[in-house]
Amino acid sequence: MNRFQWFMVCFVSFIHFLALSHRMEVVPFLVDLKDMYHVGFTEVGGLLSAFLLGYAVFQIPAGTLADRYSPISLIVIGLSLMMISSIIFSLTHSLYLALFLRFIMGASAAMIFSPAIKLISIHSPREKRGLSIGILEGAAAAGSLLTLTVFPLLSIYVEWNTLFLFLSILLLPTLLLFLKVPKGENTSEKEGKKEVQPRVFLNLFKDKKIHRLLGISFFGLFGLYGFLAWMPTYLEAAMGYTKQETGLIMAIMMIAQIIGAPLSGKLSDLVGQRKSTLMIGSILAAGCCLWLIFLNDTGIYFTVFVIGMAISWSLAPMLTLATELVHVSSAGSLISIMNTVGQLGSAISGYVFGMLYETFGSFQIIWIVCFIACLIRIIFTFGELEHHQVIDSEKEISI
Repeated sequence: MNRFQWFMVCFVSFIHFLALSHRMEVVPFLVDLKDMYHVGFTEVGGLLSAFLLGYAVFQIPAGTLADRYSPISLIVIGLSLMMISSIIFSLTHSLYLALFLRFIMGASAAMIFSPAIKLISIHSPREKRGLSIGILEGAAAAGSLLTLTVFPLLSIYVEWNTLFLFLSILLLPTLLLFLKVPKGENTSEKEGKKEVQPRVFLNLFKDKKIHRLLGISFFGLFGLYGFLAWMPTYLEAAMGYTKQETGLIMAIMMIAQIIGAPLSGKLSDLVGQRKSTLMIGSILAAGCCLWLIFLNDTGIYFTVFVIGMAISWSLAPMLTLATELVHVSSAGSLISIMNTVGQLGSAISGYVFGMLYETFGSFQIIWIVCFIACLIRIIFTFGELEHHQVIDSEKEISI
């Protein structure tokens, strides 16, 4: 890869970092938001739900538009909407306006996500694509680390809404710089004659490989959501950890994701296929479920580090596969469909895990169901997932 290609990977990853930092920014400050809006936790909890709803609803439209129009144009639109809506959100004292703005922010993030992955797939040769998308996923984890760990510490010295405003204003120079990015060589054009031919949107659902990939996405995010959403409550409510200890443990999990995402991508590039790293991530996740079922919080710092690696090794190869199963002209649509199915799985899991915990009164049932979801994901992974044609033109691309 040349300098321009690496620049595009890093710059788009930084945009992804900024956009997804906004996703979780409200979580550490729900008490402050509750006091400001003079409402209950149910109402302020809707601020997170509104973002996720907008993110899920606009996934497929964003992916389809990315295949029809320029991914750069969509990212610019997404950045602009994100900046405007997030600035107003950081200043408003109206809950209803805040909920609407959070929905727009989620929709804006969707306008960035699928086009960003497609843009990276356009500018990255196949033998470097796993690493490139791994860097993008690592940036997303860094965004969560910033808002869930660093922001609460900074809020001791700076008002939380000032932190929100700073994060929003930081989008402006990023947007202006992105408008000046020169057009580089489209790597996919070199590979286009050897890649899978473009398909009509509905024809994507006829491929058994895509069926398996959607199954991997649904059950993967269904199970992984148990770690991401329920681990803090498990540590505090069941194991007696303090909020500070829980925050440190979750930070370790996110740092592992930052490290693991590019590592898994690099490994999949070296071995020439994505299935093995995807399988390793699923097996690690299943093993962590068993550890929590039988050993509870024994070696919890090591356990959450492995969980973070499992999450990154499960997601980055999955996204890379989505760019390689179809022609680059259809990649945006497939990525958006896959992400929508995954978001549906995580949303359903939230309800299912809550119901199971209320029924059985034990976190063990959550880890058992997570383990079953991981097993189903492993079964889907055993099937054929990749096209094995050799792309001779890739050898001509400079490394």
